[in-house]
Amino acid sequence: MQLEKIQSYLKIGKSEGAEMHQSSSPVPKKGYWCRPTIFTGVSQSNRVVQEEIFGPVLAIQTFRREDEALVKANNTPYGLSGGVWTDKGSKIFKMTQDVRAGVVWANTFNKFDPTSPFGGYKESGVGREGGLHGLDAYVKLGV
Repeated sequence: MQLEKIQSYLKIGKSEGAEMHQSSSPVPKKGYWCRPTIFTGVSQSNRVVQEEIFGPVLAIQTFRREDEALVKANNTPYGLSGGVWTDKGSKIFKMTQDVRAGVVWANTFNKFDPTSPFGGYKESGVGREGGLHGLDAYVKLGV
């Protein structure tokens, strides 16, 4: 079902005018595989920008200033995770503080400390899992 959902988003991206880029490398015949996909030429209103796909799909948008990047990053109903890449340490602190997402990585992506809580923001997830915050619903301390 998830592969079908991802494939439907690939069709949506193309139908909305985005340029789709995929490797021509073969994928295994057995199993449920989707080639990593990049969309360029997307606007903020494109569904591949606005919706959570949960597949190897990346929509790339350009920006000129940091504030423009923040507006684009936060202009979605979802906020499970995000990432900031820069060579300036001060920009990392400013940007990661202002991105509205449950987890924001700096100069990396999807690296977890198992003692840290994980959860979304806005319409991405409810509550936290992992770390002490994630255990809170299952334990009664001080009894």
